[in-house]
Amino acid sequence: MAVAKALVIVMSFLIAVLMGLIIYGFYQKSQNPNYKMFRADDTPVVQADATPPAQPAPQANVGTSFGEVSLDLPATARVISAQANANRLVLVIARNGETADLVAVVDLNSGKVLGRVKTAP
Repeated sequence: MAVAKALVIVMSFLIAVLMGLIIYGFYQKSQNPNYKMFRADDTPVVQADATPPAQPAPQANVGTSFGEVSLDLPATARVISAQANANRLVLVIARNGETADLVAVVDLNSGKVLGRVKTAP
């Protein structure tokens, strides 16, 4: 009977340790996709079918105009703020003219509206 109790205690301890290792491995993998728990070196893993990232095509005239962009806003709408960074323009818009309730992201190169976020119904 004492042997069975000792076996249960040892098995419980092993299960707890292994669960801890699994959680640790998941955390490390989330921080570094190349992480391997049982690998001695930290060299990155390169996949055989990996292709180099595509380089953007050089632009002859960076300041080209992309024409007119339609945001389909009501006549009462007004732009509260605009912030440009990299190739994006972020507009905070008040559709009723008073309260900001829409955020629009526009690509500065193409003039395409990339997305909208409504903050109120």
